[in-house]
Amino acid sequence: MSDTASGPPPVLRPADRPKQIVTPLSGRAVLATAVGTALVVAAVVTALWVGLTTDGTDPSRVTARLEVLRIGLSLGLGGGGLFALYLAWRRQRSTDLALLQKERDQADVARAYALQERVAAENRAHQERVALATETDATARRITELLGKAVEHLGAGEAPVRLGGLYALERLAQDNSEQRQTIVNVICAYLRMPVDPAREPGEDPDADRQRQREHEVRLTAQRILTGHLRPGPEPGNPAATFWPGLELDLTGAVLLEADFSGCHLHVLKLNSVTFLGAARFAGTTFAEDAAFEHAAFTGEAQFGHATFAGRAQFRGMTFPASVDFAGTKFLRGARFEDASFTADAGFTGAKFARRAWFARTVFARGAEFGSARFATDAEFRGAVFTGNTRFVATTFAGNANFHGVAFRRDVSFREAVFARDVSFRGGVFDGAIGLRDATFRKHTEFRGTRFAQAPRVTAGQFPGGVPPELPGPATA
Repeated sequence: MSDTASGPPPVLRPADRPKQIVTPLSGRAVLATAVGTALVVAAVVTALWVGLTTDGTDPSRVTARLEVLRIGLSLGLGGGGLFALYLAWRRQRSTDLALLQKERDQADVARAYALQERVAAENRAHQERVALATETDATARRITELLGKAVEHLGAGEAPVRLGGLYALERLAQDNSEQRQTIVNVICAYLRMPVDPAREPGEDPDADRQRQREHEVRLTAQRILTGHLRPGPEPGNPAATFWPGLELDLTGAVLLEADFSGCHLHVLKLNSVTFLGAARFAGTTFAEDAAFEHAAFTGEAQFGHATFAGRAQFRGMTFPASVDFAGTKFLRGARFEDASFTADAGFTGAKFARRAWFARTVFARGAEFGSARFATDAEFRGAVFTGNTRFVATTFAGNANFHGVAFRRDVSFREAVFARDVSFRGGVFDGAIGLRDATFRKHTEFRGTRFAQAPRVTAGQFPGGVPPELPGPATA
């Protein structure tokens, strides 16, 4: 017995059993059905016809024969119509199949074209990335080489070579904004390098000429910095040469005739800076805190119409020449305590938005605060005014503290307005004091004050009456 005969027959599971597929009738099946039906009808008609023709004389049979003939013809015509309908269906189906195949072909072509486009786009993007990376790398290498050569020129012994290095750095920074801070750092580092300020007695003429050349190089470095820190006359439309948002670290530098007029300084570090000659900051904007502590001025200091957006630090400073702060705006406080103004100090029209500190400040010559405005407290405690002092039409919106102040010569508060408390307690007035048309709206104290000349006041200047330390009302 063979192996195929042994064992029980395999059992088919429902999932393994073949499924019956029901398909609609095809065109041939429809044609066969129509032809078969026509043959059957023809046979029936023939039989009836033969049966009805056995007796041609019977009128009823003739009528029946005609009726059978009519039925046969109708069936014939119906079969012919069915056959024509089949032919039309075949043509329509062929057309639909052709259109469907055409749509499939077009879809395949579109997919192939889309794939081709996607691959081409990816290739182009990859090529662009590669080209950009190559160009960026080449540009970076070129900038690095140019920067290295320019810095190398700064270390040359000949002044013309150093000048060329500075101008090369300037052009490089102008064309590459991302390199500006680095280049500014290099120029500031050059200015921080030691320099001989003046010729020594008996010095060799060649050494003096070398010093003069070095001074010219340093002046060029300063002009490059300041020239690109000026936004121009239109605040909303800065010049193309303006380099914004830079940090200048000039700690310990020696600056010659420094001119920062009209500059917009983001961050400026000036600790222990020495200003040889005049220092000009007229119209300059200090965006951050400006600390001049431990700096040394040797000439005039011009800060007229400057704007200190941060804190202004001048504590302990010595100004050997005249100082101009006319129209200057101090937006976050000004500290001049323990400072010394050797020459005239001008604060005409200055605006102090926060507290102003002039405690123990020494004004060796004239001090001008006419039309200045102190929006909050003004602190002049222990200050010394050696020259004539003017607070004409000055506005003190906060408390004014002149406790222990010493006016060695004439002082005028004519038309000044003291909106809050003011104290001259323990003060010394060695010259004339002018209070004509001054307004004191709150408490005023002159206790312990010494007058070399009696001040003249008028009725109505003091809301609570004339303080007892002052003479009675009189016509000013």
